[in-house]
Amino acid sequence: MTLAELVREHRVLLCVGSGGVGKTTTAAAIATGAASRGRTTAVLTVDPAQRLKDTLGLGGPSATPHRVALGSIPGRLDALLLDVKATFDDLVRALASSPELAERILANRLYHNLSGTLTGTAEYMAVEALYRLVAEPDYDLLVVDTPPASHAVDFLDAPRRLLALLDSRAFGILKDPTTLLGDAGSRLAHLVLSGVLRGLERFTGLGLVREIGEFVQMIEGLVDGLRERVAAVSALLRSDQTCLVLVAAPEPRLADETAALVAALERIHLGIHGVIVNRALPSRLFGPQVAPAALSGLSAGLDRRVRQTWDDLRALAAHQAIVLQPLLAAARAPVLAEVPLLAHPPVSLDDLLGLGEHLFPRPDAPPTPVRERQR
Repeated sequence: MTLAELVREHRVLLCVGSGGVGKTTTAAAIATGAASRGRTTAVLTVDPAQRLKDTLGLGGPSATPHRVALGSIPGRLDALLLDVKATFDDLVRALASSPELAERILANRLYHNLSGTLTGTAEYMAVEALYRLVAEPDYDLLVVDTPPASHAVDFLDAPRRLLALLDSRAFGILKDPTTLLGDAGSRLAHLVLSGVLRGLERFTGLGLVREIGEFVQMIEGLVDGLRERVAAVSALLRSDQTCLVLVAAPEPRLADETAALVAALERIHLGIHGVIVNRALPSRLFGPQVAPAALSGLSAGLDRRVRQTWDDLRALAAHQAIVLQPLLAAARAPVLAEVPLLAHPPVSLDDLLGLGEHLFPRPDAPPTPVRERQR
């Protein structure tokens, strides 16, 4: 299995991995490479470095994709930097029974606080943004840069967790705090609790309890639609059109974190389809089956140093293979590509395309050399 084959067979490609393995850049390079090969592509990213934002022409977060200027490069590439609040607002407008109800919810003080700070909101809105992109028939491929490590699990498990919240008793308590007393609570106890809550509001000057009740009542009409939406998103993440690509690096700490991510994904019943090894000495260049190139015209001393360097690189490649072996065994997925340590991080579309030469190598092409540092 190659990355090119995986891209052809799936419409959604999720890049997952530990922080620091180059996952965001890899996602951008996959999208750019696919677009240059004629596929109408979009890439969704959540926290890119400034240099990558500049490369993709992303001025800031948005709820709609931005067309990337490819110049003479054929194909179409759109990029989206997630705007959690705007995406949440659009979701409310889509699910509300009327424009008036939507505006009442959007103007609510609690909504303003919860839409930006509630745990899990960012992860679910990222999945929601993906769901909307999938609904666009023009896109052949959607590449998603997920948050790093444990947050990637939150991202992929966000639909199930949101459904659990909607079905939880806590949601009912927000609407009517007196339900804390249960069916066995006496009428007097209910009256006393209601009185205490009203007194607390008068004492503090805050109508917090009332506002919470009103807010929950307003969004109650959205719950059924939201529940259906969440179920559809969950099904998308586990459908045949979606694949997970693990980005890893042959460094002990990063390999351990990535192995923990693989285990966490298994617990939520998601498997890895392929692995991209970043910052590695490629096995096709330095593997035990590769013979050193015959060099002529070198002095004895220089020839000895060249051969020693070759032996050192081969030993390092063998060490990297040992570091990655447990991770690859746990992932139970093929290595799709090996990307060497580049002289500088990609700072242009040409750099991303150069990275794509390692991700999408032609079967008959010679190994791509590591590019020299640009002056």
